[in-house]
Amino acid sequence: MSMDPNHVPHSARHNQHHGSQTLRLQQTEGEYENTSATAPQTIEIPATSGHNVPSAVTTPGYDYQSPVSTPPSPAKRSNESKTVSEICPVPKRIRVAGPNPSTTAPTSACTSPTSQAGPESSSGSESSSLDRSFCQRKPPKIARSRSLPASLRTSRRTTKKTPDLAEHKPPVTLSTLKELDLHEIYRNPKLRHDVVFDSQLHFRPNLDGNRGRKKREQADVYWKLVLHECEMLFANVRNRQAGVGGMALKLPILFSTMRDILLTLVPKSDRVDVEAALDPPLLIQQLEYGVLDFKKLSEWLACVLKAHCAPMRDQWVEQMVSRVAYGVENGKTSAFVDGLKMVFGILEAMKLDVANHQIRTLRPHLVSTAVHFEQGYFQEKIESGRLSMAEPRDWYQRGAAANPGSTDPYVIFTRATTEMLTPSKYATFPGTFQFDFERLEGIRDDIREATCLKVAILYFRQHTAGSKRDLDQATINTLRAQLLAILSEEEGPYRWIKGSDAVALHIAQAANEFNGNRGLVDAKTVDMAEGWFMKHLRVDSNIYGLVEREVVRDITTLVLQVMKSWSSLSTSPIMQAAALTGSSFELPTISQRISHIAFLHWRIFGKLYTTT
Repeated sequence: MSMDPNHVPHSARHNQHHGSQTLRLQQTEGEYENTSATAPQTIEIPATSGHNVPSAVTTPGYDYQSPVSTPPSPAKRSNESKTVSEICPVPKRIRVAGPNPSTTAPTSACTSPTSQAGPESSSGSESSSLDRSFCQRKPPKIARSRSLPASLRTSRRTTKKTPDLAEHKPPVTLSTLKELDLHEIYRNPKLRHDVVFDSQLHFRPNLDGNRGRKKREQADVYWKLVLHECEMLFANVRNRQAGVGGMALKLPILFSTMRDILLTLVPKSDRVDVEAALDPPLLIQQLEYGVLDFKKLSEWLACVLKAHCAPMRDQWVEQMVSRVAYGVENGKTSAFVDGLKMVFGILEAMKLDVANHQIRTLRPHLVSTAVHFEQGYFQEKIESGRLSMAEPRDWYQRGAAANPGSTDPYVIFTRATTEMLTPSKYATFPGTFQFDFERLEGIRDDIREATCLKVAILYFRQHTAGSKRDLDQATINTLRAQLLAILSEEEGPYRWIKGSDAVALHIAQAANEFNGNRGLVDAKTVDMAEGWFMKHLRVDSNIYGLVEREVVRDITTLVLQVMKSWSSLSTSPIMQAAALTGSSFELPTISQRISHIAFLHWRIFGKLYTTT
């Protein structure tokens, strides 16, 4: 996927008649594409943009990753300059009359409605009917036992248990979407750090691991309960038991949540129409009396969504309308609930679109202020005792002791950073690198990958030394590609150990053919190769250690060259991090990645390392 810095969500297009730029959005799992732009896009920066940020930097509901492909540009809509009220008329607000207030009934019983849905009533009857959405019954008074002293008496009065609202909320709410708000993005130090290294960073739903599995299971349970609640309501309508109180528990919260999320996605001029159409008490009342027109409501909702979402979301919106219509026409409650589920999926996708656009637009500002922001953030952690500099300073001093010939702190830090990435040592990273742990682990794995490849090529060179052919770089590159293809089904840093037999067989056969022999290599040679690779692909092997030190030494030389060339520059070089080319295990690519991390890190913590 790829992000273009000039593309915006469709919600921004709604205000083009006010003079905003002509921009388009194309989304595929949170990605954006630009079609045209005439002026730079701006986003208002939150006023509270200091360093007062929470210590937790994770995003439990959503994860972010890098796109890997570029989608085509979306087509332009013809109604971009119109408001929602012009293109999406609000559905007719039908209110149903409640029972006659003057009707007498016992105070301990609920008064049931005496009539079905009728024509619109006056304002007074409308107000009274909405107040009777849920029927409540006062509990009877129970006398206290006076056989115990007053100090030991406990109240036996039964009180109505208040339902837990959390268990009635949909899987997608304003609370779960909070981390996608601009203010939260600006306050998230981990995200601000990550976006420096990746110009194509974007949010996506976090459904991985146990947390994601639990999230999916909870969502499935919720929608099953919504289905049961709808079936009960519709059954009451068919049995002419409309208005039975206490039936709808999840649906009122569902409609209010739908309204609240939609209000954050539409401009202020359209919010009145949204509030009028998605009035939870009225919708529930219409549901209970069987007069809610689901098809018209879904069509109106589709009109609003299409006016503000990316054009490629239109098919999803149309599927929602079709699903609701099928449920209404065929009496399939499950289809109707599927339509409600789709609405929340679309709303979540729209919020992701907006958040990803904001990240992309804000990136130049976030990069230019990265050093200042993180200096303030970590200074607060140090002063509050949440980060100790004792361990990082000790790590730096050990690096200085390991390089007695160097007095330049910049060089000492660079060598220490590269040295701690040696796979065989598996050193613990200082706490000051906490935002880069995953990147450093990835680099460490790639250094091991490069070392293992070099060990394999070393074996091939040894067994083709007597060949009449010259071993050129093209042959080595082909062999490297073949080995990586063989190991493609294995994962993790130890995949070379797991696939050592396959590597040994291929290297033995390739050496046999390179030496001019035809046919399959003999079993004795294969067994010897298997034993050699099983031993020398391990980090405790002397041969592996020699090759690894050579690889780390070459990487250190390349990193020092890059760091020295950047030493007099600002943070602008890290803007080029996402433009790296080449395989991740190639030494120049590894060196560039280390340089980007070390360059930013030194500008943030350099003075803290050298002072006591």
